Amino acid sequence: MKSIDYLKELTKFEHRGSATKNERQAAEYILQELKRMGYKAEKRTFKTTRDNLYMLPLQVGVLLFICGFFSLMYGGPLEIAAFLHSLFAISLLLLEVSGKPVETSIMPRHLSQNVFTSFDESRSKRIIVSAHYDTQKGSIMFHPKIVDKLSAIYNISYIGFGLIPIGILFNIFNLVIASAILRIGLIIVFANIIFMAICEVTGRYTQGANDNGTGVALTLALANYYINHKDKFPDNVDMVFLFTGSEETGERGMKNFIREYRKKLSKETKFIILDNLGTGKVTYLEGEGMIFYKRAGKMLLDIAEEMAKGRDGKVQKMKNLLLPTDALPAMDAGFDAIAFLAKDEKGRLGNYHWHTDTIENVDTQLLSYEEEFFKEYLVKVAERLN
Repeated sequence: MKSIDYLKELTKFEHRGSATKNERQAAEYILQELKRMGYKAEKRTFKTTRDNLYMLPLQVGVLLFICGFFSLMYGGPLEIAAFLHSLFAISLLLLEVSGKPVETSIMPRHLSQNVFTSFDESRSKRIIVSAHYDTQKGSIMFHPKIVDKLSAIYNISYIGFGLIPIGILFNIFNLVIASAILRIGLIIVFANIIFMAICEVTGRYTQGANDNGTGVALTLALANYYINHKDKFPDNVDMVFLFTGSEETGERGMKNFIREYRKKLSKETKFIILDNLGTGKVTYLEGEGMIFYKRAGKMLLDIAEEMAKGRDGKVQKMKNLLLPTDALPAMDAGFDAIAFLAKDEKGRLGNYHWHTDTIENVDTQLLSYEEEFFKEYLVKVAERLN
């Protein structure tokens, strides 16, 4: 089957929301497809929270607002406790964007799962090709008239969050400027709370054809290609195909995979992440992380750069994304990883987390091109690793 055939099957689901019944059904579809190809495949379940994209900043914002408001209005001997609580809130946010496998949300947990082909322990080196199959809620945050301003929105929010502990600290030392800093911080944080609450309440799951039906479809097509063309790959390189759940809630699927299998993976293991590949140009990221930046694996970057030459501008590179991909937890664990997406020249993802993310808006010619591109890329990475 071609990638477009897998994509048609995946988009029969109304959505594949993180840790929902639909996500579990999509996982079962992927598992059965891998078994039909001839793989020994596994499904590993885990518990995770939902909607962290909206709920975690909301939780952090509420805690910071309470701390800042208490300091501004009351002060006194408990102000040190308010300062420490504000640092705790900031640390939750920093942990979330670091890629570390630490749960940062207090919300209820639900069942999610990863699906992957079994490891071949007889092979000394390993490449893991991965795509997440869950979908995000489309909300006002990703409205076409707002999405290009997301970077500014996030930066302003981070400034507001940071002003709260700074203002409390200044207040402890009775500095005159403390009141002004706290008031500005509280205004920004309150606006962020309202914005995130609206996004959470009004958000509705998207079909997720591009994000990330395309990555899953391509990974399934590559799995099908590999099992039928193993003669093209070195004998000592194990190729694993991994499909993660709950990526949209903060890479929870990949974080759980890393936590469970980190000790079984040599440091030579390479992760190749396929995500949002339905419109634009093939784009490889030089690194991951908006706050803590980690560079992609050198060998993986070198091969991507070599393949980009002479392709009539169909392949481009960019520094990173505003929000991380599944490559970040792998990088944080010390593995070489690279993420591939499809973006336009200005760095936009097609129909990003919006209700137009349907199969009708996927560039099928691009999908066919990518299928051949990644077949060649995998062979080159395996040969170089060998």
